Amino acid sequence: MRISQRDWLLTPITRQKAALFSVVGISMVALLLLTLHYCMAPALLPRSSNNANNLTIAVDAGFDNTYRSGYWTPVHVTINNSGPAFQGTLAVQTFSGGSMAQHIDALSPWSFNQSIALAQGTQKQYTLYAPRYSGNLLTRGFLATISDENGKTINQQVSRQGYEVQAGDTLVGILSDDTALSAQLTKITLINQSTSVNVTHLDARTMPTLEAVLENFDVIVLDNFATNTLNIQQLETLQTWVNRGGILLEVGGLSWQRTFTGLPSTLLPVTMQGLSLLPAQTHLLSFNGDFSATSTSDIPPLQPTISTATIHQQSAFSNSKTIVSENNIPLIVQGHQGAGSIVYLAFDPAALPLDTWSVSPSLWQALLQRTLSDRLLIASGAQNYDGGPGQILTRGGIVNFLLPDMSSGTFQLFLLLIGYLLCLGPIRLWMVRKHHQARFWHWRVILSSILIFSLLSYGVAYYQKNRAVNSNSVSLIQINQNGNAAHITTYLGILSPNQGNVQLQIPGTNLTEPIDGQYLTSNTTLPAQSMNSIAARITYTNKTTDVVMNNSHLWSMDPMFSEQDLQLQGNLTGHLTLRDNHVLGVIHNNLHTTLSDTYVLFPHTAIPLGHFAINQTRSFDIQLKSTIPALEQTLAEQIARQTGLPGQYFPYQQKKQPATPLQQHVALLSALSGVGYNYAACEGSCLTHAIANKGNIYVTGGQIPDPNMKNDYDPLLIPGAQATLIGWADSPLNGQQEPTINNLTPHGQHINFLQMPLSMDFTGLMTIPQDVVVGNIIGINSYDAGAILPGAYTLSTGNVRFELPLPATSHISIRSITITIPNLITHPAGPGSSTTARGGNIRAKIYNWQSQKWEGMPLASDDTFTTQQPETYTGLYGRILMQISSKTSTAIYFGKPLLSISGNALP
Repeated sequence: MRISQRDWLLTPITRQKAALFSVVGISMVALLLLTLHYCMAPALLPRSSNNANNLTIAVDAGFDNTYRSGYWTPVHVTINNSGPAFQGTLAVQTFSGGSMAQHIDALSPWSFNQSIALAQGTQKQYTLYAPRYSGNLLTRGFLATISDENGKTINQQVSRQGYEVQAGDTLVGILSDDTALSAQLTKITLINQSTSVNVTHLDARTMPTLEAVLENFDVIVLDNFATNTLNIQQLETLQTWVNRGGILLEVGGLSWQRTFTGLPSTLLPVTMQGLSLLPAQTHLLSFNGDFSATSTSDIPPLQPTISTATIHQQSAFSNSKTIVSENNIPLIVQGHQGAGSIVYLAFDPAALPLDTWSVSPSLWQALLQRTLSDRLLIASGAQNYDGGPGQILTRGGIVNFLLPDMSSGTFQLFLLLIGYLLCLGPIRLWMVRKHHQARFWHWRVILSSILIFSLLSYGVAYYQKNRAVNSNSVSLIQINQNGNAAHITTYLGILSPNQGNVQLQIPGTNLTEPIDGQYLTSNTTLPAQSMNSIAARITYTNKTTDVVMNNSHLWSMDPMFSEQDLQLQGNLTGHLTLRDNHVLGVIHNNLHTTLSDTYVLFPHTAIPLGHFAINQTRSFDIQLKSTIPALEQTLAEQIARQTGLPGQYFPYQQKKQPATPLQQHVALLSALSGVGYNYAACEGSCLTHAIANKGNIYVTGGQIPDPNMKNDYDPLLIPGAQATLIGWADSPLNGQQEPTINNLTPHGQHINFLQMPLSMDFTGLMTIPQDVVVGNIIGINSYDAGAILPGAYTLSTGNVRFELPLPATSHISIRSITITIPNLITHPAGPGSSTTARGGNIRAKIYNWQSQKWEGMPLASDDTFTTQQPETYTGLYGRILMQISSKTSTAIYFGKPLLSISGNALP
């Protein structure tokens, strides 16, 4: 296009008007096109609004409409589409309100979403998982909402009122086709339960594929069920659930092939052989010391078919024991994995001819008492508190690791200020004096400095704003005992300075939720804005979890919590042998990451192993020192002092941060031990002043003579494991990318702490320290027995029975055994800490397997009982039974019994 000379001669004003008219014209054309677009758009968009009357919803929450408060709850939403094809979003929110589920007073600010698509005339069921956390409000149910692709609400429905399992009560899941099983279990009444045992049914459709969801259950019974209908992911979830403290009861008998064929060997503590008949005159209730030669009440009237098997030892189990046998046929076998256990029964109490036997419920009750152990001694009247997501009330110190380090930005701003002052001062004076034109240079230097440093300040601020999008994380990784799978609990802190809505994308299949502000009020290091509850939209996809948070505050730090199951790339294996009071170990790191600062932990003893390279195997031989538990420090304090740091090292309390990775690791161990976070209801750390169990914290109100008493519980140990391996992975174990924020990989530090249970053999001269074998509760015959702290008990009536298992060794020659019952009244600082009357008010008895009677067990002044005739009390399978009661029906306070052994073991 040619421009005429006349156009160039137009005045500037005329040219401006022409340009203005051009802009207005273009804008009008654009507006016209936009209007036409929106007029035509409805013909192209899906007509979701027409489906409002075509989509019907039915909501069923929990397991058989049974749920636990504070746990991930499955919400099953069935949608029936009687109209045209539909695409949109399904959202689930918890709500609180009156006693009727349909009455909604307050709706949770968190919604859990999934994309849905239904063809014409189809019906689908979607399952979403939502936590039953709703701040200080009582959760009544779930609201399901269907929205179209434009976000318009199409239909809503609330869940019907379900049954909530009360805190401390037992929930048993049944995978079984035997109709008698449920009836037998519901007849059981356990101590400190508000009702009879809660029972709910599972099948291949409702069996969870996420361990965090399966944690709703205390016990799962597998009886006459086709396990081959469970997929691999469900079986892996079951394995991880056991390792994290679940109890699995596996029933054999006539249907053992149907039940066990689909199980991996790591979920079965025996090797199956065939079928037989239960030998005549077999007592089935003798395993807790209730045997009586003249009693026939526990002998079945007819001989049931039993499955035959042999007990096997493998690295996936620790200290597997035959509990009951007859004619060398194991009838009950218990194996331990991590913090949980698996019990095998060779007979089926729910099948003919035992299904109508009046003793069958008593069999289940004895098994549940034996396996639930300490959990049943938490008083039903104890004040309980929701432990929060990820047990935040016991691990609150971890939140300090999520705070970003802004020191680099402060240093840059300080340098800018110094430079600005130098330009206005010395540099300006030098320029004026050098050029002898004071007035000329004076204002030019000032204006130039203001301009340059203003631009630099804006540039640094913009850079810091982008860089300040920060995400620190702490991942706690518990690896299964077979070393192939793990459960990951991750805490994330997201800092986004005034970025508006923040989108967090977490790779992999996981369950994620914000940490509500009510759990952070005791953490004074957090910004005030972080104490508020934020609105969040969590969307599950096949490969990621997307979280959109309403970030309305400037410089707010939003803490999140996530759980994930993981099949490891490679594995981590280890095995220990105790020989002549030395620990011989072999650890092999076949993970795709190096490990730093690794330790093998025993109660009151930490053995440093240092660094492990990829594919490195290390053998070690270290003497195991005997310690007095009551006088010893926590493991975190021991490790801190080994590294030259003070006990309970936690610099965040002094507004400081660890300077080195080692200091960071030690600080994390302190946080996991309860340092750095106090909860008012616990009057201190909930790990040392209360009992934490199944996502709840119980403040028992019980008093002990010495509130600073050290007990056998240490949070760095995996409960029930013979030994625990801990360390730090230098890169993520899942092999996936780090979470992204607004599609960008944020700055931050990521800590990967791992724990793994280790099994241990015994050979050679055995002098086992008293803190290696600890008693487990197997029977409660008392109305007021209770746990007042982890490992500390009280009672005044009846008795509590304990079992002390000998090491699972084929050939063992024991010269003597010593049992210690810590008396917390006479020796509040530990056995032997003072000289008082022998045994105090504690009456102890021990079971004589030869005479099949209970005998008195006199305690020495140091709370111990020693015998040189151990075979009398160890029984055929190395199980020492004892019971504790009060001599005068006044309250006694005691710790878990401890066992010391002197003898020899052959490989």
